[in-house]
Amino acid sequence: MYSFHHKVATSDVGADGLLRSGVIGLLMQDCSSFQFQGEPVFFNFLQENNLGVFLVSRQVEIYHLPAYGEDIEIWTGIHGCKGFYGLRNTTIRDASGTLCALSFAVGAFVNRDTGKPFVLPRSAYESIIDCEPLPMEYLSRKITLPDGLAFVPLRRDRVVPGYVDANCHLNAGRSLDLAVSCIDFSLSRMRVEYKAQAKPGADLLLESASLSQPRFHETPFPARRSYCFLNLRILRFGIGVFFNTRAVGPRARHEDEERASPHGGGTSHTLQEAHGDSSPDLPRKA
Repeated sequence: MYSFHHKVATSDVGADGLLRSGVIGLLMQDCSSFQFQGEPVFFNFLQENNLGVFLVSRQVEIYHLPAYGEDIEIWTGIHGCKGFYGLRNTTIRDASGTLCALSFAVGAFVNRDTGKPFVLPRSAYESIIDCEPLPMEYLSRKITLPDGLAFVPLRRDRVVPGYVDANCHLNAGRSLDLAVSCIDFSLSRMRVEYKAQAKPGADLLLESASLSQPRFHETPFPARRSYCFLNLRILRFGIGVFFNTRAVGPRARHEDEERASPHGGGTSHTLQEAHGDSSPDLPRKA
């Protein structure tokens, strides 16, 4: 397990003075990286075998957005390894210990030279499994898109040097931040599925689609919520999807407020009902 403290800074917040949804992913990814570096035996094993850990999916439940100047704690723990996948939970809490965000992430161990997944021997990972899975609704790492979604371009971008991390590709947290920074409402759930790596110089297209009452197979969804789907595509691969993120349950300014859709076509969708569930009663750290 690993945790660090952070004061919500100017660069972390939006116009409302609250922590931006995209920054949640960045902070959680930083915490995961710090944990690996703090495990010298495991970190050395990765180095000796030329292995990288690449984020495959992340599910984030957002309960409360801390404001500028607040002190927060980011905590992470690994609760399992299955084949070449590692499973972890990450939380963000405010100074009172109140849960702000809870994440379930899946990472893949990959050989940096061949790009092929690597199944860790039990002796390599048993020392880093140091917690039990936290109570939450665990959804599939694969995102099922409803039939008939019409995606509309939002913006184009390019992977510039400032977007690239030590793995020499677009940082996973940065890609999420790029995507959700283009929507103008707060979120109660984010799900991201990463499918390819965007290398330096790659041209990107961000596109979106929205739906008021989708039907998914993996779990029932409340009808009175709005859903936003975002694709970030690497243009050189044509239809190759870099990731999908589903933003569930945007908060509305008023319960019955309706806004014109920013996606064109004159369609409107209702932005109703913030995340109706209270944050789960998780064990508090001593």
